[in-house]
Amino acid sequence: MGMGGTQRSAKFVKYLPEFGWEPVVVTVKDVHYYAHDASLLHDIHDRQIYRTESWDPLRIVARVGKGAPQSPLVPAAPTKTISRLWTWLNRSIGSWLFVPDSKILWLPFALKTALDVMRAQKIAVIFTTSPPHSSHLGGLILKLITGHPWVADFRDDWSGGESQPCPTRWHRFINRLMEKWVLKRADRIIGMCDHLVNSLRQKAGYSSKSKFVTIMNGYDGEDFVGLEQEPLNDRFTICHCGSISRVSNPEPFLRAVKLVLQQHPTLSDQIKIQFFGTDLFGRLPRLVHELGLEPIVSPAQYLPHRQALRAMMQSHLLLLTIIKRTGEEIITGKLFEYLASGKPILLISSEGEVAKIIRSLQRGVVVPPDDISRIAEAIMEYVTCWQAGSLAFSPALSTAQFDRRNLTGSLARILAELIE
Repeated sequence: MGMGGTQRSAKFVKYLPEFGWEPVVVTVKDVHYYAHDASLLHDIHDRQIYRTESWDPLRIVARVGKGAPQSPLVPAAPTKTISRLWTWLNRSIGSWLFVPDSKILWLPFALKTALDVMRAQKIAVIFTTSPPHSSHLGGLILKLITGHPWVADFRDDWSGGESQPCPTRWHRFINRLMEKWVLKRADRIIGMCDHLVNSLRQKAGYSSKSKFVTIMNGYDGEDFVGLEQEPLNDRFTICHCGSISRVSNPEPFLRAVKLVLQQHPTLSDQIKIQFFGTDLFGRLPRLVHELGLEPIVSPAQYLPHRQALRAMMQSHLLLLTIIKRTGEEIITGKLFEYLASGKPILLISSEGEVAKIIRSLQRGVVVPPDDISRIAEAIMEYVTCWQAGSLAFSPALSTAQFDRRNLTGSLARILAELIE
């Protein structure tokens, strides 16, 4: 039985039955979020899913706006400005009021439902995923009550990570204490990369190769069926998929594009730049206007997953930006869909696991965000190859080690070990 919900865990739920496991999911009812894509639910439409209430502020906002016109892509009710305000309030003020996060207000509902399900069905293993890290507290309580084996899956680090702001030393102390409880009592700890697994192992205070396991994020090969031969756009197209935020700040890239156009003005009618995702802070239009890039930069728009993949396959170069404030490794799910597409990747980031993956597979170039001239040179190298007809692509879906079906097989083996 799993508590929580993300695309990573949704793909586990999709493929686990192929390995002899029937997943049962406990999650929250709709919450107010900056973007929704109902098409992603198709993967798990025939699975057992129990949706509960919550006192989480974002759930309350969703309930208040329930009567407003809805879209399958964006939340109902509040305007974009109000949406950004709620997101900011939930993250900044919420980090003061709720430890480890505001989803702690979901636990009373989730635990009651989970216990009812566990009494009614033959549940063999408990599975929780974070963030939100409060879901692991639910797993801890279920473990203590039922004695069932428990797997805690970390997509991001807890204490000291980008996803878990700690405004005071007291907050940091409580978060670290809770984290230690989880790391001590869980039967298996899964991290989405080796760097994260090593961090969790060190904070646990002991080393165990069997308890701490890496299962990376990945792509679903079935999502690409029918898209492998999509025709390329006529203009040289650079595509960015995913939210625009402080971490995925496009400013260094756009300043490099401005430099390219200053040096090669004739390229202004040959280059096209697309952003598909949510502009969380609304900075992109102002930045594009400031740099005078309106003719080549399309306004950011949120697309259903399938349409975003199609746009990716029609592009020549994929942009990935990761700007970190801490030493935490940030490996976004879109990296693996980028790899699955076969298109070259321009990574603007400091060194880290993502850079190692791209270099080891020879799938693109890595440039630090503070080197605008080098970013411009990298863009021009790809444009020049495109103009000469020598821009090379890798075969689509050639990185099978990151296919969600294969990754779910790794999880299934862990679950089997626990019940043996």
